Amino acid sequence: MTERLYLVDSHLFENECTVLSCEPAKEGFDVMVDRTVFFPNKGGQPCDTGVLGGVRVTDVRESGDELILRTDGPLPVGAAVTGHIDEERRLDIMEQHTGEHVLSWCAYKLFDAVNVGFHCALTYATLDLDKPLTPEQVTEMEDMANGLVRRNLPVTATIYDSEEDLAGVPLRKHAEGLIAPIRVVSIEDADSCTCCAPHVHSTGEIGAIKIVSAVAYKGGMRMTFLCGGRAMKQFQKLQAAVDAIARKFSTAGDEVLSAVEKQEAELKAVKKEKADLTARLEGYLTAELKAQAEDVKGKKLLVRLTDTDPKRLRPLALATLPEKGLTLLLTERNGQLSYVLCANGLKLDMGELIPAVNLALGGRGGGRGTLAQGSAPTPSGLPETVEQLKTYLKQRLAN
Repeated sequence: MTERLYLVDSHLFENECTVLSCEPAKEGFDVMVDRTVFFPNKGGQPCDTGVLGGVRVTDVRESGDELILRTDGPLPVGAAVTGHIDEERRLDIMEQHTGEHVLSWCAYKLFDAVNVGFHCALTYATLDLDKPLTPEQVTEMEDMANGLVRRNLPVTATIYDSEEDLAGVPLRKHAEGLIAPIRVVSIEDADSCTCCAPHVHSTGEIGAIKIVSAVAYKGGMRMTFLCGGRAMKQFQKLQAAVDAIARKFSTAGDEVLSAVEKQEAELKAVKKEKADLTARLEGYLTAELKAQAEDVKGKKLLVRLTDTDPKRLRPLALATLPEKGLTLLLTERNGQLSYVLCANGLKLDMGELIPAVNLALGGRGGGRGTLAQGSAPTPSGLPETVEQLKTYLKQRLAN
């Protein structure tokens, strides 16, 4: 059985060991040693990485009572080698995992909410609770957790040889299916639960705990949180963003929200004014276009290339329709042509006319009854094509 040194000392980053086996694997070599500081993928967190005997350790997994270290190079069986884990990675993960214990205890203590899931990635960590909490409760939980961090409480790991030895020990959580010996991680005056992972020596090492999101999840709540160095990096990132926004508004950082709200109110007023002006302008434009419609044997025909917003083309085309007539309006934006064909009081199906319009413009579109529309890359010679379509539609009206 591989001796797991991290169970006793989570801050032991290096150890001497003997290579027991080395087998070729798909992406390197699977190595077993007699004792190690390398923690495997387990307990909701990623494994340690580092160096073993001069080769890189890229993955660590359990296989029964043994640990398998995946390396990028072979090691001679029987050799005495030194293993050294990535200290920064280990410390970062310990900050997150111990922070999760603190948060879980606060949720349980304050709101009787139970931790039903934990995951620690290399950039974030999540905690799942069995019940939802209000934003105010989340803040209360976060405040309490950081209070425990500031108290710098001792964090200890105790190994019990049997379930009988563990009887009577108050635990927030006792994982099911554990085989003795059983390891319990405790925070003085606070949490105590079974756990196999390395943890900090005192809560002060966590640095700070920040819950960055709390959303409904499977009838409960999923919290994403950052601890220690991760929390500081997030704060620095947000501070840089606030400072940049403050400079754009020529205001102080703590006045950014007021400045944004003021601009939002001004923008709403401008949008309303624009909408009112647009409505008035379209009223004038509609009247102007109606006046330009040509008479074709008692029916009206309007074919025009406009500079209207494509989103407004359809309502504008419908607004120009006389009691008996046909309208084709087109508009062009950024190399894209949009067009609407509509009729009123005629025995013509727009679904039968739109193919000819598509063909002339090199576009795609469809419709039926009194309305059809389409789009196309803006063709060369567009004004001439519009005149040709006008002639075609005039012939269809005349017939």
